[in-house]
Amino acid sequence: MLPLKRLWLARKFAHTPWRHLFEPYQGDELIAIDTETTGLDPRQADVLSIAAVPVRGNRVLTSQRLELTLAASPKLTGDSIRIHGLRHQDLHQGLSPDKALPLLLGFIQNRPLLGYHVLFDIAILSRLTREQLGFALPNRHVELAHLYRRRRLMQNPDIEPNLGFEHMAQDLGVPLLARHSAFGDALTTALMFLKLRQRRAA
Repeated sequence: MLPLKRLWLARKFAHTPWRHLFEPYQGDELIAIDTETTGLDPRQADVLSIAAVPVRGNRVLTSQRLELTLAASPKLTGDSIRIHGLRHQDLHQGLSPDKALPLLLGFIQNRPLLGYHVLFDIAILSRLTREQLGFALPNRHVELAHLYRRRRLMQNPDIEPNLGFEHMAQDLGVPLLARHSAFGDALTTALMFLKLRQRRAA
C-alpha cells in the first residue's frame, strides 16, 4: 500500500477500532497466513477457513495461532472439497464474514503477512474487508516463493528453481503438515521461512 493512501486511511479510520492497522509496524514478528477457499479466483471465491500463526525470531508460536472456520458457501463443490477436504457438514457451525473479520484483524493487527502465494490470500481477504469495513488489508507482505527463488538463484543462477510448495518443503527438509488445511499450510510456510532465514544467517 502506498504511503499516501495509508496516511489517508489512517485519518479516515482514526476513530474506529481499526486505526492501528494503518500504523507502521515496529516489531519483529510476522504472521504466517493461509486460507482455504472455494476456488482460485479471488474475485469470485469464498473463504472457508483461515489460519494465522505468529513467527517471532527463530520460533513459530503455534500455541498463539488463530484458526477460523467460516460458514458453508453455495460455491463449495466437489472439486474444491477434493483439495481441502472441507464439506458442507464440516462448516455448519462456521462464522459469517462479519463475525470472522474482526477476529482476524484483531489478531494480525499491523504485523506483516507471510505466505505462499500470499497475494491471493490478501486479495480474497481484502475483498471481504472492503465489503464489510471499507478498506483493503494494509499489511506489508512477505512471499515465501520469492525468498526461496532468490536463495536458489544465488547458488545457481543458470537454473530456474522449482517453486512448488511440496518441492520447496522437501528441499528445505521441512515436513508437509496437514497439506491443504489452512493451519497445516501456514505452519509449513512458517517453518520453511525459518529454514531460509537460518541459511541466510549461516
